[in-house]
Amino acid sequence: MSTNIKAIKKTNQYMTFNLEEIYGIELKKIKEIIRYQDLTKVPETPEFILGVLGLRGTAVPIICLRTLLKLDKKDINEYSVIIVMEVSGRLIGLLVDSVSDMISIEDDEIKEPLSFSNKNSRKFINGMVEKDNKFTMLFAVDKLFSSDEIDLLDGI
Repeated sequence: MSTNIKAIKKTNQYMTFNLEEIYGIELKKIKEIIRYQDLTKVPETPEFILGVLGLRGTAVPIICLRTLLKLDKKDINEYSVIIVMEVSGRLIGLLVDSVSDMISIEDDEIKEPLSFSNKNSRKFINGMVEKDNKFTMLFAVDKLFSSDEIDLLDGI
């Protein structure tokens, strides 16, 4: 008597977004996605903090992900969105160029980040996945900010 036992593969959903390349954030980490809107500037904050946004009574710091990742500046346009998520117990918003798709990724599809990429950037890249001959870099949002940066965000 033979039995066919198939291994259960773990699949996660990711929202992809653009910043020159395609990146992904695990969908369960995202609270909401909103269009860019005017922000309240906060004096004497690092360049990557654009300001705060009032969201249902909560001041949410908005981070320019391009600036944080040291990418070339790009003007905000009608496709620019803010991805609101919880990081280390605090709501933050990440300004990105645009959102793309929701994709399903099985754990065994995820490859290690490339070793020639910036060591600093590899700390918050969980891995890479190839879909349609393009690579998507997967963010580890809990590693995006140092403890000092989290303390700074808590003070806003």
